[in-house]
Amino acid sequence: MADRSKEAKRRLREAQAARAAARDALAEAEYEAGERRRLSPWSRTALVLVALLAVIGAGFTVWRAAVADAEFSDREMVAAARSGAELLLSADAQDERRAGRILSGATGEFYDTFVRSAEAYTRFTRQQGGRSTAQIEAAVLAVRDGAAGVVLLTATLRAEAPDGPAPRQLRLRVVVQPEDGRLKLAGVTFLP
Repeated sequence: MADRSKEAKRRLREAQAARAAARDALAEAEYEAGERRRLSPWSRTALVLVALLAVIGAGFTVWRAAVADAEFSDREMVAAARSGAELLLSADAQDERRAGRILSGATGEFYDTFVRSAEAYTRFTRQQGGRSTAQIEAAVLAVRDGAAGVVLLTATLRAEAPDGPAPRQLRLRVVVQPEDGRLKLAGVTFLP
């Protein structure tokens, strides 16, 4: 059985070689009879240039897709984290729409977590009364992973009431990532 298989494979290779030789002989005969024309040097050059431009175009398209994740600069990531953290940390008992604004600037896990507690957040700020403001003292982009970035922040939280508590220092790790063409908070962690 093994001998028959080897013999069949050998015959197949010979037939394929004969077919290739016949194809080449037919092409040569057609050239000689004037049935087929060879490409001129200009035509060959034009074909090579078209092929080269196609490869360059495909490479450029792949490159653009690869850098599309980096459509936001490091500075924009830090600015988005700063403004999102300020909005989140500042409280105003009179601002009923603050939770909605926080949610509009949130995505991912942070959105899922905050949407469940938005009503409690609003209720808590109303109960506390008054106002507090957060001032971001420092912010730095710690890690960038494709389109997302991790920003480390330090903030001072101040109550605007004269008998309010002393200013409080906070450290946060904020994850920002793009959604719908803008950077949003995807995670907020308070650090010790």
